[in-house]
Amino acid sequence: MPKFVTVDQTVNEKLIAIVESRVEDYLSQIFEAQELTKEDNIYAFRFGTVQVFIQIKPYHFDNALVYMYSYLAENVPITLENAGELLRLNAIIPFGSFGITFDNTVIYAYSMPGVQLDFEEFRTALQTVATIADNYDEKVLAMVS
Repeated sequence: MPKFVTVDQTVNEKLIAIVESRVEDYLSQIFEAQELTKEDNIYAFRFGTVQVFIQIKPYHFDNALVYMYSYLAENVPITLENAGELLRLNAIIPFGSFGITFDNTVIYAYSMPGVQLDFEEFRTALQTVATIADNYDEKVLAMVS
């Protein structure tokens, strides 16, 4: 049996602030100030036909998640066929996943631990999320129409 330590679900605000500071530094290396917005601790930028969001979320006492996502299609009729197609896309995408939010919006998202996150990991993940979202938004719209 694995020797995992029980995860302490306590939110560590100091750690979240450290991860937010690191992410802000990384974003400043990638974007010009006018290319990036921040509202309610959610960063956003445009890439092609999509908007990509970055958010720091509590995970447990020793880590925080860097959550990257993009909304691809709103008010999607959820059918067995549509859900199956999104699951098939998840099987071929290298990381991240397509999902459906509470209000039937198709989303593409990826999250990773932030405490040990380095610049190259962050940049690669952000570029991949933006590219996949931009490449698939029209395909998802066509698929669910």
